[in-house]
This record gives sequence, C-alpha cells and structure tokens, in this order.
Amino acid sequence: MSIDGDGDGDIGRAVRELDTPALWVDLDALDANIATMMRVCSEAGVDWRPHIKASKSPPLAKRLIAGGAVGITCAKVGEAEVMTDGGIDDILIANEVIGPQKIARLVALARRATLCVAVDDERNLRELSAASEHAGVNVDVLVDLNVGLARCGIPPGEAPALAQLVLDLPGVTLRGLMGYEGHVMGISDLEEKDAASHVAADILAAGTAALAAAGIEARVRSGGGTGNYWLAAQFGALTEIQAGGGVLMDLTYMESMHVPGHRFALFLTEQVVSTATLRRAAGDAGWKAMGQHTGRPRVIEPPGVHLRGLNAEHSIFELDEGTAVAPGDRVTLVPHYSDSTVLLHRRMYAVRDGVVEDVWPVAAAGMLQ
Repeated sequence: MSIDGDGDGDIGRAVRELDTPALWVDLDALDANIATMMRVCSEAGVDWRPHIKASKSPPLAKRLIAGGAVGITCAKVGEAEVMTDGGIDDILIANEVIGPQKIARLVALARRATLCVAVDDERNLRELSAASEHAGVNVDVLVDLNVGLARCGIPPGEAPALAQLVLDLPGVTLRGLMGYEGHVMGISDLEEKDAASHVAADILAAGTAALAAAGIEARVRSGGGTGNYWLAAQFGALTEIQAGGGVLMDLTYMESMHVPGHRFALFLTEQVVSTATLRRAAGDAGWKAMGQHTGRPRVIEPPGVHLRGLNAEHSIFELDEGTAVAPGDRVTLVPHYSDSTVLLHRRMYAVRDGVVEDVWPVAAAGMLQ
C-alpha cells in the first residue's frame, strides 16, 4: 500500500497483517455503543445529535445517522465543511462562529446543508444576520447559556433579549437554547456527577422559563456529553443530546467518567521494532500516534506486555518475567482518549472479527478553523 493511498487495498486483510501503526474500530462494539446511546435518548424522549469531534470521519457520521441520530454536532466550521462534503446535511456547530472569514464560509456552507450555530453575543449575531441575508440563506441559532462551565454562554436572565433579537433579524432563525455542561464530564463520583448535572439542567430550565415568560419558545434545548448523557437525558431540560465520543469508547470515558453500558471500540495496533534491552521492547507508535494528555493507553494484547512510556515515534514496553516478544510481533492497545488519538491518523480501519471490512478517512483531522 502506498503511503498516499486510501487504504482500500487493505479491505479483507486481517488486522494483524496491516502496516503499523494501525488505528481501527471494532464494528460490533461500535454498533452496540450506538444502539446504547440511541436507546437512552429514545427512552428519555430526546433526540440524539452526536458530536463528531472525536471520530472526524464522514462514513462514521453516516453510521450514527443510520443508527437513529437526527444529525451531527461539530466544533468548527472546517469540520462542518468536511462533513457536508461527505454527504451530511444537518449539522449543529456547537460553538460561536466569529469573524468575517469564518462567517463567510458558514453562509456559503448554508447553501448546501441545514446549519445551526451557538451565539452569545449581539454583535456576532448581527454579523451572522447581515452575511446570511446578503447571501440569501438562513442559519439557525441556539442562544448559548453558561450552565456552569464558564467558558462561553450568557446567564439565563439575558437569554430573552438575545433570543428576541434573533427573531427580529433577517437571515437567522431561533431554534432554541444550548447549555453544555463540560465541567461535569470528569466528575468521577456518580452522586456528585448526578448533582452537578442536575444543577446544569436547572440553569437551562431557568433560561427556557425566561424565554417562555417573554413569549418565546425554546423549541430545541441542546447539551449533554458522553460523560453524563445518561443523566442529562432524564432531567427534562434538554430535548437534544450532543454526546458522541462514547460510540468509540476509551479509557477516559470508561474509567475516569464511568460511562455505563459501553464497550471499548477503538484500538491501535503497532509492531515491536526492538527487543535489544532486557525485559523491554520498543514499538513503532509513540505520542504522534496516541494521545497521552489524559493518561497512557493500555496494552490489551499480548498478555504480559505493559506500556511504560511514549516517545515521539516509539512505545516503551516492559515485559513480565517469562514473557517474550520479537521484532514484528503485534501489540494492540486501547487509547486513553479518542479525541486526542483519532486526529493523529489519516484513516481508521473498520474491523469485524479481526478482518477489515472498510477503511474510513479521518477527513476532518486538522480542521481547526
């Protein structure tokens, strides 16, 4: 396979035969996770609009929609452009889109897809309106509330004035409210997480009530991440859940956020390149292939091999007494956090029963603008 190829020549090949490092998704686990997230949302009577900032791949986004999602969520205009090019036509950019360059790209994209953006500033809203009207398109808007994250968003009491301005301006349509409780995701104690999620839901509910008192309907209330989605869906404040990373699952979600009912679906396979040091081995995947800012990935195969460090291009493994590996042997790991791993790769291999069924381009990697 050429380094510039799309990987299609690997379809039908066993994972252990792939060139390394190879990032791959277990389709059975992925589909089970999709079904779990969709079931939680359906039982709570809320829509599922999963975030693709972890997966960054249009074919995977299409699989989420086929599994019941109403559309997808992106972080940046660049991601939305890639997803639209890949055939996705209903996208929430759960972020403020600021400045003439980004706004121009946004309104150009609105000719090809149904778009919604978050807004927490009057000037930005007026710029969006003017650009949309000039282009003859419409962009939907969610008024962004600060529900405790203290990153973006206005207090609920300020929401009616901004929402009314959306209603008064051309080129923009009020869809409702957004309140992302990112500060809740990393709370490990489940009682504390439940309480903090409830507080965030109450703030969003206060914003909804403030709009209603002004005669304005917040038809959509969007929020929730993988770290608390099963709680956020139950409180009645949200109509739409943005959680998406849980379909891939990883050590951060499993062991730090304690997300229930999911299976590891994302893996990285590398090969041993050296056993020259006693009781140690070096692999061909380092921190350029696996994110480690939340913690180290974990070896799941073979037994007796443990990751002790990541250099730029190498893994450093320690071997249990009696464990032996040789150059060319494969080592498979679970990433610690999919968000900081997938974007390092150009493709993901879609695998079932150890055999590659498809190759998915990670087309939105690097789309930071």
